[in-house]
Amino acid sequence: MAKQSAASDEQHVWQTGTQVEFSPKIKERTEAQSLLVLARQGAGYEVASGLLGHAIQSRSTHLLLDFSQRGCAIRYQIDGNWEQVPPLERETADAMLYAIKQLCLMNPADRRSQQTGSIDIKCVKDKYEVKVQSQGVPTGERVLVKLEAEKIAFDRMTDLGMRDKMLEAYKDHLNSDGTIVLVTAPKSEGLTTSWVLSLNTADRLIRDFQSFEEEGSGEPDIINISPNYYGGETGKSQEAVVKSACLKEPDVLLFPELPLSESMDMALNQVEKNDKQIMTRTVARTATEGLVMLLAKYPELAPRIAAKIRAVIGQRLIRRLCDNCKVGFEPPPQLLKQLGIPAGRVAMLYQPFLLPPIEQQVDENGNPAPITPCHVCNGRGYYGRIAIFELLAPGEKLRDALLKTKDVAQLNAIAKSEGHRSLQTEAVLTVARGLTGLDELKKLFAKK
Repeated sequence: MAKQSAASDEQHVWQTGTQVEFSPKIKERTEAQSLLVLARQGAGYEVASGLLGHAIQSRSTHLLLDFSQRGCAIRYQIDGNWEQVPPLERETADAMLYAIKQLCLMNPADRRSQQTGSIDIKCVKDKYEVKVQSQGVPTGERVLVKLEAEKIAFDRMTDLGMRDKMLEAYKDHLNSDGTIVLVTAPKSEGLTTSWVLSLNTADRLIRDFQSFEEEGSGEPDIINISPNYYGGETGKSQEAVVKSACLKEPDVLLFPELPLSESMDMALNQVEKNDKQIMTRTVARTATEGLVMLLAKYPELAPRIAAKIRAVIGQRLIRRLCDNCKVGFEPPPQLLKQLGIPAGRVAMLYQPFLLPPIEQQVDENGNPAPITPCHVCNGRGYYGRIAIFELLAPGEKLRDALLKTKDVAQLNAIAKSEGHRSLQTEAVLTVARGLTGLDELKKLFAKK
């Protein structure tokens, strides 16, 4: 049953992927080993292992499995785009899902209820956490599998797309005293990555960083940052943990999630009286929206926060052009005008190389001449993703306006008058730098 089809000579993708190693999330080692032995006896174990390995080798971050009476449709999300993978026949797919649920400590027999589970895996040398969500639907069952790499793929903000000049300004903000720094991004668009890289950019060698985290939240360990846990088995409240830490007067108080009002009040006292710093993060579409949300959460503290906010970083993820096959072209004056780029400023823009239809792949004599897809991006024209960053450093006019209105458009206009470059402006610069294509820009700002 673990074979896609006895009559088929063609291998399914799971048969070509590197087998992963599973590590069930069970504290007792003997119980974990027993579960692995039991799962290996099932027909779907190798299918599950091979499919996850193939997904990782394909640079997929998510898998979507749609079960119906006929079989299981499979899609990978690669660089933010969904791509179809050959389907599995139903019997093989059922066995695979049984193994996945079994290993993730879910109920394999329940195909209707909403379930969640997770497991750690290793593919060659890289480690991942696999998060699984399943839900019965009218046509069968839908399963979303998320692959989260233990190691962040970037070392510096510039690797993620930040301009050098912006990075210099951001460093100054991160290393300032008596300030608040806010990191924002839309949901599922790299907030955790930008948070970690921001902390890696800050000077942690001569300053004391204390982070306040709910037990089991899964925040990554970062050198020279001391975590303080609350909730769960600690039996401690967030307020009590923050109060205790403040007695030691740490230089930087980190909140991976927006803190409770009492905790924020105590942290603000450190900023105001002892020139300390607060760093926190929140989900928001733009830097301005994130700032409005921050003040709205603490109405009684809003004037104090507005006075101390130093910088807000915002970002949107976008696909990066494949450096191996991207194609340069001379932009017509009308296009430059539409983009707001002064004439003569940019001599060359770039676009992805996409294979023409097979009937158009001919030589000069009209004979068939198939073109080999780029071996780096596999003919996608893009390879990986980068972020478009905006860095909002509020001036006096914006600080004052924040206490009078929540109108993001109005606040954006004030920020622009103070020299702020919007996401749209930064996106055009990203195109001008040859990092992405105009088609990606259109897709980005077509999103609501």
